[in-house]
Amino acid sequence: MKHLARGALLLSIASVVVTADRPASATDPATATMLFNEARQLVAAGHYPEACPKFEESQRLDPGIGTQFNLADCYEHTQRLASAWALFLDVASSAGGTGQVAREHVARRRAAALEPKLSKLTIAVPTNVTGLEVHRNGEVLGGVLWNNPIPVDPGSYTIEASAPGKKKWSTVATVGPSGAAVTVAIPALEDGEGLPPASSLAAAHPDADASTPDTRLSERSRTERAIALGVGGAGVLGIGIGAFFGLRSIAKHSDYEQLCNGGVCEPAAGPIHDDAVAAGDASTVAFVVGGALIAGGAVLWLVAPRASSPVSRIRLAPSVGSSGAGVVLAGGW
Repeated sequence: MKHLARGALLLSIASVVVTADRPASATDPATATMLFNEARQLVAAGHYPEACPKFEESQRLDPGIGTQFNLADCYEHTQRLASAWALFLDVASSAGGTGQVAREHVARRRAAALEPKLSKLTIAVPTNVTGLEVHRNGEVLGGVLWNNPIPVDPGSYTIEASAPGKKKWSTVATVGPSGAAVTVAIPALEDGEGLPPASSLAAAHPDADASTPDTRLSERSRTERAIALGVGGAGVLGIGIGAFFGLRSIAKHSDYEQLCNGGVCEPAAGPIHDDAVAAGDASTVAFVVGGALIAGGAVLWLVAPRASSPVSRIRLAPSVGSSGAGVVLAGGW
């Protein structure tokens, strides 16, 4: 086994930013509009800490580039510079994909101005630790992000490290504002108490699962493949939603052109044009996310463990960089 070659599978979707609180389609546009207007009033009064949650909820209920831009601006004014930077880049990417050149340039300029001010957290990881897992605030930190300065918002971060047969290690790192750079070095983990022999476990728990490793591996394979099918199915649904909104956008554009003759448009043309643009934006998002989910489902299917091969390990982790932000799927075999 020591001489088996090992590889790393990296799937980087740099053009897509997936946020945990953003659904694939609008759920309550009326409430979203109300919250957006309230947030704008708070911003006008300089109450940014109260405005940000309203922008967040408005974006969750009815995603839009304009709301996202205002949320990024709110984050910047509350010193959440890493979050603001990532959102501005996301806005620039979305605006560029829909032909909104002016908005794209403004968003990229705002992101570039923030980049030198970003605080960063580096987690230095020891080498040659089999099965090492690193968590930051309870979330798994993928190996591709180890030993790299990661932009973060100022605040406290709980760092944990664990490995089979080792004692768990943890610490709390506090990252300051204005370009602070903090490095947390994970020490060599101490040996933990060894596991009792399998025969002892069986004697103590006679009703415990006595399945063979191959049987357990087969069950895990079926579970992971079921997840892969679910992810892929969600991707197909996203493509379908994208097609629906794409056709709606085309129809609305056609209605708009019929109301504009010789450069003179009827009053009803404006709302129809806005509907066409909104449908086009929704179509673009649905197609991109649907495609990403289909690709992710395919990867999960391919790396599902088989009885005749070593168990695959995969990890999902956020990725941010100067060209955008996204998600990294990493694993080994």
